Amino acid sequence: MRPLCFFFDTVTTGFLIIYLICALSDLLDGPVARKTNAEGILGSVLDTVGDFLMYLGMMKVLIVSCAVPGWAIFWIAGALIIHITSALIAGFRFGKFYFVHSLSGKLMGVAMFFVPFAFLIGIMTEHLIVTGIISSISAIEAVFIQLKTDSADMDILSVLTLTGKHEISEAQIGDLTAGGKEYE
Repeated sequence: MRPLCFFFDTVTTGFLIIYLICALSDLLDGPVARKTNAEGILGSVLDTVGDFLMYLGMMKVLIVSCAVPGWAIFWIAGALIIHITSALIAGFRFGKFYFVHSLSGKLMGVAMFFVPFAFLIGIMTEHLIVTGIISSISAIEAVFIQLKTDSADMDILSVLTLTGKHEISEAQIGDLTAGGKEYE
């Protein structure tokens, strides 16, 4: 249903209804999958792709209706490029191309969700600044998580929660910097 957002050129009642249905389905798919024991990697990947398509559709509508200033497009596109970089890092390090599902990523999703409503109530510039800041922090955190973890894990709450199995130990860092040899 999320790609239906692409069929609109302005923020209309029809767009908002479909947009809200997409958001509701996004909120419910994870809990329903967990409750019915239908969780899986494919569902997680499809959820991420669905989120991306929903936000891309929303941005398309807002760009076509000239509601998003150029600076915001470049800022959010830059954060998106950094997020993609984090997935590429995961691909190179762990052999799996994936996006981290972190708390800051969830906050970014919430901020992005409210963009059309900010447009409707006249606080677009302010909201885009907040969304840009959150998106940038989320993207940088995603890269840091991918660089700091020692195993592939999509579900890391925050860089602040990296401990134990996710953290690269000092010995591993020493091995990396010393080529596997101890230096006196």
